[in-house]
Amino acid sequence: MAKGFSRRDFLKGMGIAAAAGGVSLTGLTRLAKASPSRFQDLPRLVYIYPGAPQPDVQRVQDALSEYMAERIGATIELRALDWGVYNDQIGLINASAEVYDLAFTAPWINNYYNNVNQEYLVPLQDLLPSLAPSYWASMTPATWEAARVAGGIYGGINQQIFVKPFGPYIRTDILEAVGLGDEFANLTSYEDLEPLMAAIKEYVDQDDTLTHVTYNLSPLNVAENWGFDPQDALLVVRSTDENAQVLIYPQTDEFRQASELIRRWYQAGYAPQDVAQWGEMDAAWTAGQYAVRVSDIVKPGGNAETEARWGWAVASKAIAEPLLTTGSVTATLNGISSTSANPELAVRYLELVNTDPVFFNTLCKGLEGVHWEWADQDQLLVRPANGAASFGDTGYNPNTDWMFGNVFNSYYTDPTQVGAWPQTAELNRNARPSPVLGFTFDRTPVETEIASISAVRTEFGDPLGSGVVDVDEGLARLNQALLDAGIERVRDEMQRQIDAWKSA
Repeated sequence: MAKGFSRRDFLKGMGIAAAAGGVSLTGLTRLAKASPSRFQDLPRLVYIYPGAPQPDVQRVQDALSEYMAERIGATIELRALDWGVYNDQIGLINASAEVYDLAFTAPWINNYYNNVNQEYLVPLQDLLPSLAPSYWASMTPATWEAARVAGGIYGGINQQIFVKPFGPYIRTDILEAVGLGDEFANLTSYEDLEPLMAAIKEYVDQDDTLTHVTYNLSPLNVAENWGFDPQDALLVVRSTDENAQVLIYPQTDEFRQASELIRRWYQAGYAPQDVAQWGEMDAAWTAGQYAVRVSDIVKPGGNAETEARWGWAVASKAIAEPLLTTGSVTATLNGISSTSANPELAVRYLELVNTDPVFFNTLCKGLEGVHWEWADQDQLLVRPANGAASFGDTGYNPNTDWMFGNVFNSYYTDPTQVGAWPQTAELNRNARPSPVLGFTFDRTPVETEIASISAVRTEFGDPLGSGVVDVDEGLARLNQALLDAGIERVRDEMQRQIDAWKSA
């Protein structure tokens, strides 16, 4: 679309003035049956992302293209690559300068920072406020800072739960049986959980189905549980330290406190003595073999998700402070390729997919009456269409709303989750930003040391995280091994980079 070509010009030229009133979801189902040929001369945006092929993708793509054509003067090609090959294939696509428009990127897949360094992505800090104003305004300035690299923003952030208020989950039937519901609701620390763990241990010992109180103690030592923003290589920044001093996590009092708690609970027999079993915790939970998940992310609708996934009703209590960190915000992004012939249209697409629930839910869930239908429209609750047993049986179910855009625009698929999105958005909005929100560590100068630290963490850190070694002896061995591996050099390099970042 030529610069300055407005939606009104487009509608006039295409003879679709009736579309100015909008297209309903039922209308999208009808549009999907129409030939898209009348829009064949419009620019086509190619969106590449990881995912399983969907039988009805062409039908959904045609409906999305009709909808886009009437709003931004472009159409869409949805190009899913299997999860197992996505990283390699998008790497080849980028290296060969193949033309496409948008792609899913994150620190953990199709690495965002590598893409920025290789100049594979278009800078968006000027384009988003002007071409995607509602999307830009939907998040705080501090949130957008998390995606900034060397002064530029190169990825559109997908809104979901950004914060990590970790805390315990307990099966409600067992919490009621031990009669400590009020005590659980009033928890303020993990130490407060100890009397409940002891009471549940007594209950477990008398029960034929339960084998343990919990199954994995290591999540207790997650840095966010103890007031830190984890960076890299066992280095952290205290969440309240505006000076952003880099600390070696195992040298802190909090790391010792967590290690001692894990050791006590391991010796008390709350978890399997064979830590190899800890990896089986999900299967053991489904089988009803234990009662407490000591530290998971507690979020609105999280109890319902846990019950739906593993079959047991739960209560949960957040203990860790909700903190806005770089890693949590940049976990899901969509970038615009530097090979795109239409970067401005691609930005308009980001506006559409992140602010228009009709478009977003069509991309995520397919067509009304074909792939889904209303269970309760007032509550935005949907179910599989035409009596299908599941959404996976309808012909279109990517089940990756979080990849495509703002999940707070998703229709609910479980009645127990209704209302969770506004609560989660408020949680994000009110979270305190980390003092290093937006900082990304460049490992290049210390890659050798980081590799050594990773090996040390496995050899000496994991035993502390499972409680199988004496804390004093384990900490002494871990910290000495970290010093030998060069962790102080990594700390000093990280501090230098943070100081430069802050001054800039």
